[in-house]
Amino acid sequence: MQSKPTLSAGPAIRRSVVALILLCVACGVAFAQDEAATPELVDRILVIVDEEAILMSEVEREVALYQLEARSAGIELDQEPAAIREDVITRLIESKLIIAAARQEEIEVSDEAIGRDVQANIDQLVRYYGSQAQLESELRRNGMTLDDYRRRSYSQLRDQHYMRAVVGRFIRPGIEVREDEVADWYAAHADEIPATPDSLSLADILVAVQPDEETQRELQGKLGAALQALGEGVSFADVAQVHSEGPGASRGGRLGTIRPGDLKSTVLEDVIFSLAEGETSQPVVTENGLHVVHVDAVLEGGREVRQIFFPLEITEADVARARDEARAAHARLLAGEAFALVAAETSVDPGSGSRGGELGRFALGDLSPRIQEALADVAAGEITEPFLTPAGFYIFKVLDRTYGRTLSLDEVREQVRQAVESEKLQAEMVTYVADLRTRFVVDRKD
Repeated sequence: MQSKPTLSAGPAIRRSVVALILLCVACGVAFAQDEAATPELVDRILVIVDEEAILMSEVEREVALYQLEARSAGIELDQEPAAIREDVITRLIESKLIIAAARQEEIEVSDEAIGRDVQANIDQLVRYYGSQAQLESELRRNGMTLDDYRRRSYSQLRDQHYMRAVVGRFIRPGIEVREDEVADWYAAHADEIPATPDSLSLADILVAVQPDEETQRELQGKLGAALQALGEGVSFADVAQVHSEGPGASRGGRLGTIRPGDLKSTVLEDVIFSLAEGETSQPVVTENGLHVVHVDAVLEGGREVRQIFFPLEITEADVARARDEARAAHARLLAGEAFALVAAETSVDPGSGSRGGELGRFALGDLSPRIQEALADVAAGEITEPFLTPAGFYIFKVLDRTYGRTLSLDEVREQVRQAVESEKLQAEMVTYVADLRTRFVVDRKD
């Protein structure tokens, strides 16, 4: 008996079969057991790149995680959702093209290295959100689990490893950066070259904006009663519930988890992060009022905090009284009185009061925006007009000022060389990906 001939599928037939399998399986057309039920489309293919599919669910997951990571980095997205989606699709196509080229050249990447990078990403997000539980809660808000994020992060980082391998083998060896290109880039980007900041030696006078004496006595009485209860061994939560006038009083003063940067008051935040678990602070005065804080637990990247709070209500009369006092001090300085004498008699700044107002030397950029503005054009030996800040009315004297300068080419040569190389790599990468589009099939279905 003559045996039947064996048919060998050619590349075109194999591609058709693969595409059909992808369409039937990966598309995710789910049917109910009832044969009369209407099919429900739960996913679909948007693009096929060299027989690999990009699914609608994959794009939506990438978009959601892109937005999540942008929020965690403090980046405000001004793109329309459709533009973000198109950018994601373009990136996925380019990644799959590069992976196809890498595999064609038998380039491999390390699963172990990718796994380490995935865990580093997760650890960074845990630090940002304060705990793994908080991260998982945020992921759920975006329709994902931690395992979803881990898989997506693995896929994205795998693509980055392939990208680096391809760049290292096919693109970087052909890149040359000449000295004249470095000099030309430096000259063309003169306004972008970093400069050393102005540095100033400063003295200050601080006139606090405070309530009148009757209000202060009342506030001291409330604080004294709370501190006495704590001294008698009453729990912080119970004292807060009875005495605190803050919004969390009914919850025993509980504020929840505080992470660096959460509070407007750096003074209060510094105190919180200086405390160990179970410790209670001394009274802290901020522009909002009087705080006594207690740390319930020290977490990775955060603190569980309670507070006893008494609001400090400042009236227009209080501000006017402090302004008049600051103007009187300023007038004495203009009349020739020594800054150190006026500071000793007037200033309430604990950081400089014992040194005749002298604060030390600062880079201008390290000061608050309001103080930078007041000192912008003040030369050595000059004093500022009194100006209002959350701490009160300040008067500054510039004892010495060193003006910043633009860094020379020699000082930033390596950074400029890297910038030139990066621009060349990006240009070559565009050309390389365009060539890949001619070598591999890209079939968009949307």
